[in-house]
Amino acid sequence: MNHSMINSASAMRATQLRIDTIANNLANSDTVGFKSQDTTFETLLVRRLNNQPYARYEPSRLTPFGTRPGFGTKEAMLQTNFASGAIKKTDVPTDLYLEGEEAFFRVQRLSPNGAQALFTRDGNFKLIPSGNWLQLVTGSGDFVMDDGGDPQPIRIPVGATHFTVKADGRITYRLNGMEQEGPRLGVYTVQNPNILERVGENYYAIPAGAELNEYARLSNPAGMTLQAGLAVRQGGLEMSNVDLRKEMTSLIEAQRALQFNARALSYNDQMMDITNRIFRG
Repeated sequence: MNHSMINSASAMRATQLRIDTIANNLANSDTVGFKSQDTTFETLLVRRLNNQPYARYEPSRLTPFGTRPGFGTKEAMLQTNFASGAIKKTDVPTDLYLEGEEAFFRVQRLSPNGAQALFTRDGNFKLIPSGNWLQLVTGSGDFVMDDGGDPQPIRIPVGATHFTVKADGRITYRLNGMEQEGPRLGVYTVQNPNILERVGENYYAIPAGAELNEYARLSNPAGMTLQAGLAVRQGGLEMSNVDLRKEMTSLIEAQRALQFNARALSYNDQMMDITNRIFRG
């Protein structure tokens, strides 16, 4: 296979990944707390080619002496855009959103392998009864965790009313006519959110085998307020940060690139067929 066919085939594979990524962004344009992704690419191999090996022909040259053509391309990484999305006011007490792009709610998912610590920007929470308690859970039914050193699921007594969340994450409610303080939401900051891995259902997890506190740190330890620029807000949801105009433009560009490379691959195949026929006589 010649270099032009390698370039075309690898570019088609990489471009198809970009189209799939854009399609996923468009499909989640209305998903609460969703963060868009983009693809980055790199050249598989670069080689320097000298245009003219004879020095006597060089004095009048106006173009560079050599070129660095690439032979094939591949996807380097999927990069997530963690910019904040628009806020949709709902006036629902259990709908929460975070101020600060590096902040996340911590949730816990129970599985046969044990409890798994996950992070999300989706604050579409619910209070569901569990015995004598009301548990605060995500839309998928996973527990929302508090700010303790040994985090526990957030719960308030059955019969509690006036569920309120303050800017520092402290929960208050009224029970038997008295206002009482409940647990405080665990808000975690990740200095480099790009290390987080998507695990589905709008959740993120730290890399396998990594220590939790090495990457994600509690922003409101006991007795302390949230870091500057971070806050928990009630009665609204952070919507997807997908820019539909940008995604549609990128989709058209990617489709044109796929068509171009498919045509180039087809032309190369035709030329090789002609060459083989000539060689066979």
